[in-house]
Amino acid sequence: MPHIVIVDDEEDILSPLKQMLTSEDHQVDAFSSGRQALDYFQTKTADLAIFDIKMPQMDGYQLLKSVRQLHPNIPVIFLSSKADEQDQIIGFTLGADDYVTKPFSKHLLLFRVAAVLRRHVATDSGSSLQPVTCGPLHIDEDRHLVTWKEAPIDLTVTECLLLLSLARRPGSVKNRQQLMDAAYQEAIYVSDRTIDSHIRNIRQKLKASDPKCDVIATVHGLGYKLKI
Repeated sequence: MPHIVIVDDEEDILSPLKQMLTSEDHQVDAFSSGRQALDYFQTKTADLAIFDIKMPQMDGYQLLKSVRQLHPNIPVIFLSSKADEQDQIIGFTLGADDYVTKPFSKHLLLFRVAAVLRRHVATDSGSSLQPVTCGPLHIDEDRHLVTWKEAPIDLTVTECLLLLSLARRPGSVKNRQQLMDAAYQEAIYVSDRTIDSHIRNIRQKLKASDPKCDVIATVHGLGYKLKI
């Protein structure tokens, strides 16, 4: 039974959301503030977290940053009334795996929850995936383990799938639609700028491990490729 943590300061959203997810056989813990949720994550984790953005004291952006320090691989969906593309890009840049705007339909949210969980727990399906190695880059999808020169790199599920898509055919250019299909796999639309934000995150994390690492090349007008 997947375990989901939801955080929203609006009770008229939090309570129905908890009921909806519980009715779909999910174990759910609900919190009305970011600080309450962060206290929970100090000692526990979950299979998925759903964070509202506009909350007093600690908003969803701040909560995501803090939770990522404790649990780097937990998938997170932002649920927010902030529908502007720029707000969504900020969310993805911070490492969110998906972004659903309010008001939302029950079926859409359940679809997005199932999609993120499916990407995250795919390694529990019993299938064994061969690790991919390109020079000093090593990706073990089964264990959600990415290393550069044997140093671990903490990537989100979406970031890992994007890098894996590039690493499977080093030197080949992947356009944004191909990367989108590799990372999301379901019929979910995200903008080109969202893919660009994820790529920027991957580059920053690789450089944080090795300042000389510059293996993802932008091919202007086409997409990206791995230079290994």
